[in-house]
Amino acid sequence: MGRWGGLSFMAAVTAERRGRAFTLIEVTLGLSILILIFGVIFQLVQFALIGANEATQQTRRSREVDGLFALVRQLCLDLPFRSQVLLEPQGQGRGTDLVLSNAPSAILPERYDGTRVLRLELRKTPGETGSTLRLVEVFLPREGAATQTNLFPLMREITDLKWWALDTRDGQEKTEWGDPIKPACLRLELTRRQGARREVFRGVFWIPTGLGPGGSVPLDPTTLQMQGVPPGTPGTSTPGGSGPGGPSPGGPVPK
Repeated sequence: MGRWGGLSFMAAVTAERRGRAFTLIEVTLGLSILILIFGVIFQLVQFALIGANEATQQTRRSREVDGLFALVRQLCLDLPFRSQVLLEPQGQGRGTDLVLSNAPSAILPERYDGTRVLRLELRKTPGETGSTLRLVEVFLPREGAATQTNLFPLMREITDLKWWALDTRDGQEKTEWGDPIKPACLRLELTRRQGARREVFRGVFWIPTGLGPGGSVPLDPTTLQMQGVPPGTPGTSTPGGSGPGGPSPGGPVPK
């Protein structure tokens, strides 16, 4: 066998071996490529899951704020004439409580043998960042029965809650309100923490049974008596209402 014949034989043997199996270098290179591909795929899936989770959290938070605004808006629209609005600043980072007496039903079943009080309050939750906004509904029966209380957490991670009441008699927004006459509207500013940043939400809620745009006092549609004004007060008589020779519209409006 000549020189070239020996080389041809070795080349044939090498080709045959390569056809039967991979070399160690080829296996190592293939595994490295697979590990690199799987690493890229894992990162893509991880980023997709993180993005989906953040989107879900943002959607949930937006729904909570939308639900709160819808609740307050409906409560303000449904406030009866003989109801009262109170704003009570709490201090020490607890914001301002909104209290609605003789309020419409929110959670408990509708009842007419007592007084319903709703309170939106901000309270610190132990072990959590920020505070929790809660809706407290209390029903006070007239006949001495047990008081019913229901507490419903609305949202967490609240850093501040502020309310303002618009008094159209002097055009001022007030952070405290205890007047028997309801304000024309309420303004809300809610600050909520999301990670390292804060989000601020604002809303305005008009009260149809509150003060009029020009500061006029609302009239009871049943008795035609001005809200918060005792009957017989000069300047409060209406056609067919109280006045000289006219029928009395009833007793004073309870505060």
